[in-house]
Parts: sequence; structure tokens; C-alpha cells
Amino acid sequence: MATVSTSMPLVAGLGLRATASVDSLHALWLQACAWFIQQPGWPSSTSPFCTTVAVLTHKAQHPALLAWQAQLPFATRLVAVPPERLAAQAVHTQSPRLLALYGTGSVAEAAALAAAGPGARLWLPRLVAPDGCATLALACAAPPFDFVSGGAMASPLEE
Repeated sequence: MATVSTSMPLVAGLGLRATASVDSLHALWLQACAWFIQQPGWPSSTSPFCTTVAVLTHKAQHPALLAWQAQLPFATRLVAVPPERLAAQAVHTQSPRLLALYGTGSVAEAAALAAAGPGARLWLPRLVAPDGCATLALACAAPPFDFVSGGAMASPLEE
């Protein structure tokens, strides 16, 4: 199992319904944090953070997104991903509805990968908010490095 570094440039991809709330996004972030804390080598006293939040272009001004981003305890940049960039991303989740709409099985996973850039790796597949109004996935920009040993890291999905 790869060791997760606290210095990785993580990108959070989000899928948002019109009814998504700040609470939906906060619940997703807490789920992602809980996952990270369970990973080998992650210091239990260190909270994860992301450098970038990626959403579809037409969701970039979603009120819940902007409010949630403003509440995060770390700075992030917002990347608006055009829908046509989603289909080129290799995602883990395969939703037939999203495949028909956007050419991808997961907007959150594809947005995270697209914003992270060429060679990005999916770290955490799509999580769904308890109310079903938002999804979150995490990708790591390439090349992902273990900053302690200097060695390249594989995504947990590739192990």
C-alpha cells in the first residue's frame, strides 16, 4: 500500500445538483477526511487539504459551492471544467445517466482528473452526500511524490 503524503497537490472534483447545500459539501469533505486518516502513513493529527476545487463550468457559481469553499480552513482555487473535457478522463465509477449526459460515468471524478492535469491519478473515487445532492472525488496531480522518501507514489486504486 502506498504511503499518502500530507504535501500532495490534491484536487477535489465535485458534482452538484441544483439543490446541493453547504451541509452536503461539508458532509462529503468529512467523509474524504475520514478516508485519508485511515491511510498508511497519514499522521492522525493532520487534516487533509486540497489545492483546487473543480466543477462543471455551469456550476462554478453555485451558491452552496461558493459558501462551502469560503468556509474551508485552507485556500483553494476554483477550476471550471468544460463538459467536453470530461469524456477524456478514465474514471472508476460508471453511472449510465451521467454517461448519457456528459460522456463520463462520474462528473466528480472526471472534473478532478481534468483539473489535476495530464497524468493525474484518481485517489478517492466518487463519494455521494447523504442527501444525494452532491458528489466528491479526489485526484492527485502528476507526478505524485512521497515527499519523505522522494519516491513516486501509486494511487491506492492501482494497488
